[in-house]
Amino acid sequence: MKLSINKIITLLILFIISIFSIVLFFKEKKEFSPNENRYLKTKVEFSIERLLNKKFISDFENLLNDQFPLRDNFINIKTSVDKILGKEDQQGVYFSKNGYLIEKYNKPKNNDKLINKLNKFASEVNYVNFNLMLVPTSITINYNLLPKNAITYNQMDTIKYIYDNINFDTINLYDTFNEHKDDYQLFYKLDHHWTSYGAYYAYSEYCNHNNITPIKLGHFDIEEVSNSFYGTLYSKTGDYFKKPDSIHKFSYGNPELDVEYVYEKKITHSLYEEKYLNEKDKYSYFLDNNHPLIIITNNDIKNNNELIIIKDSYANTFVPFLVNHYKKIHIIDPRFYKMSIIEYIKENKSIRDGLFLYNVNTIDNDTGIFSIR
Repeated sequence: MKLSINKIITLLILFIISIFSIVLFFKEKKEFSPNENRYLKTKVEFSIERLLNKKFISDFENLLNDQFPLRDNFINIKTSVDKILGKEDQQGVYFSKNGYLIEKYNKPKNNDKLINKLNKFASEVNYVNFNLMLVPTSITINYNLLPKNAITYNQMDTIKYIYDNINFDTINLYDTFNEHKDDYQLFYKLDHHWTSYGAYYAYSEYCNHNNITPIKLGHFDIEEVSNSFYGTLYSKTGDYFKKPDSIHKFSYGNPELDVEYVYEKKITHSLYEEKYLNEKDKYSYFLDNNHPLIIITNNDIKNNNELIIIKDSYANTFVPFLVNHYKKIHIIDPRFYKMSIIEYIKENKSIRDGLFLYNVNTIDNDTGIFSIR
């Protein structure tokens, strides 16, 4: 019996699927993907009900996708082929020059809601000197590295609109970033965060805006603590041929610190958590990732100045600079802190300075900032 070419192809596909299914059944299940920084599906629950409502089929497809043999290799090959064919982006990330992966920026929808929320909040504690620092991200500062057909909404239009309508002090970072972007790498190439160099120049602007003398860059002890950082954008794109980033720690003296993770009831004496340098999520080296409330006391500081920072994860690399100027810094991440921040400030009467620190790329969808009270 003569088989048609279509039947041969169908039989071949069924044969390949069968082989992969057998391999999948017997091979050890991989629980975590370091490249994607997420847990993988390792099993599915079967029941007649789940089969009828198609949840079993959906879970089984996810299992096949997650446990597919040589999965990372196939993802990398697909991304490489897409780039060869001229595709300029993947999963909302542009393949850019000089090894950069740069996250897209879309027109925000919640500017007025954000403005009203922040103005109302600041008016409730108007005796505190609040500043707003919105950080323009790599897509603005490294605009010249984007592919030629990249389309993006202008972040500076967003920042200007918000700053023009905020009733308290704002801090502009664009000029200093633009001035120093060729001197140092201000943003990671494979992650959406700024580097410690970016955080340093933001710290300098904060100090200049608040009559504080910043410590000069050359006075810090700068140490490369890792040269193998593959960040969130690397995980999104599957572009696994990229050269990793380096992470740097800036130290000034050896201050005696108490770092209290209030909800976890834990006190350490360091701003850094070394274990993360051996893990995928190396950015969590700074302040042990994100926590509802951290209180840092510098026992060497002679003044009684206290600052509260309401923030996203960009602040984690920024805080180590400011500990050199404040007796106590209260750090609240409203994504996790569910109590009233206004009441917290009123209860801690020594707080006289405040800072909202967020990157402009994600603040429009931040679940924490819109729930502050």
